[in-house]
Amino acid sequence: MMNDDKEIFGRRAALQSGVVLLTGAIAQTVRGTMATEKAHQVVLRFGVVTDLHHADKAAAGSRHYRDSIRKLSKAAEAFEKAEIDFVVELGDLIDAADSVEVEQAYLATINRHFSRLSKDRHYVLGNHCVDTLTKQEFLSAVGQERSYYSFDRGDFHFVVLDSCFKTDGQPYGRKNFQWTDANVPQVELDWLKADLNATDRKTIVFAHQRFDVADNHGVRVCRDKTGFG
Repeated sequence: MMNDDKEIFGRRAALQSGVVLLTGAIAQTVRGTMATEKAHQVVLRFGVVTDLHHADKAAAGSRHYRDSIRKLSKAAEAFEKAEIDFVVELGDLIDAADSVEVEQAYLATINRHFSRLSKDRHYVLGNHCVDTLTKQEFLSAVGQERSYYSFDRGDFHFVVLDSCFKTDGQPYGRKNFQWTDANVPQVELDWLKADLNATDRKTIVFAHQRFDVADNHGVRVCRDKTGFG
């Protein structure tokens, strides 16, 4: 990653790691406005879940695929008590299947439950989301137009990134990738630079893979111009 690219990720964005399961509501206190001499504090709350790996198959190692719905229901209880404003799914909502039809069935099942958490939902692509499916198939199934985009809530700016690209810039899908090869294509990085330059709000960036490590779990920047959201 070039120095200016590191600056984009480090200076302007508070990065979310995609390897930690967060099932509680995250409360963010944002800058208040002065209606009188007293500060009026506004609270923005959002929920984050990641790596549910839902699938109708037996447990393997630490992954208990059929328990995903039960675990998600526990998160839903916490989110309801916290009265969250929106929810973000940080990737690997489903696990791999041997066919498109089976993987679509996994997605339809878990998304019915995830959709109940909030009307304002955001999906981050993980490598298992597009193991057998294409990105467009996944996004169409969950009703999201793009794999990377930004939005504002309160005094914060939020960015959803897609780092599920191969080194050559080709998008993950149809079992064409290695999970250790996670990249952000140049076209997406150019979009990110423009997006961050257009806002003066505090910014939080969501991605499935990590930006704070240089090992196999980390994201690289591929210089190929290929890539789409």
